[in-house]
Parts: sequence; C-alpha cells; structure tokens
Amino acid sequence: MLLAKATIKDYFLDVVSADEIQKFKPNPAIYYHFLKRAGATESDAWLILSNPFDVIGAISTRHEAVWVKRSPEAVFDRWGVEPTITVTSLSEIVE
Repeated sequence: MLLAKATIKDYFLDVVSADEIQKFKPNPAIYYHFLKRAGATESDAWLILSNPFDVIGAISTRHEAVWVKRSPEAVFDRWGVEPTITVTSLSEIVE
C-alpha cells in the first residue's frame, strides 16, 4: 500500500475506494461516498490525489484537494480548476 511505503499510514484513520460503490472517478458519487463514509462535509475533509482528473473531480464537488505531483514531468491539465495544494510526496502532507 502506498501509505505504508511512504511511512505515513498511521496518520490516516481509513482509506476509501471507488470500488466500494462500483463507480469511476471523477463521478461525483465517489466524492460524496467519501464524505458519507467519513461522516464529514466538504469543508471538513481534504482529498489526497495523484491524478489530475481526480483533483478536478474533487474541486468540482467543492472539496479541498491535494495533488501529489509524483514526477517533475507531470502536467496538471487545469481545465480552469486548480488543486488547493500541490506536493511532490505524501510525506509533505504530514508537514
């Protein structure tokens, strides 16, 4: 698991997967499923994502979104949407 490899798994209470509702991102149902599972509202939760289309989906459904830019060559195709924060590794989120 990516979180264990980055040695930050203990900072997370849970991991929510799109597989649980059999939808594909960036379908808004996935982001609302996350809120329901977390018992949170859009203003309470941050989504941590490595794919720009996931960030666009999250921001479009009024979530805060961290884009993990895992490669210096990665391009964020903005479509008029910006991530809330951009980091280059999961360990930066802890900081």
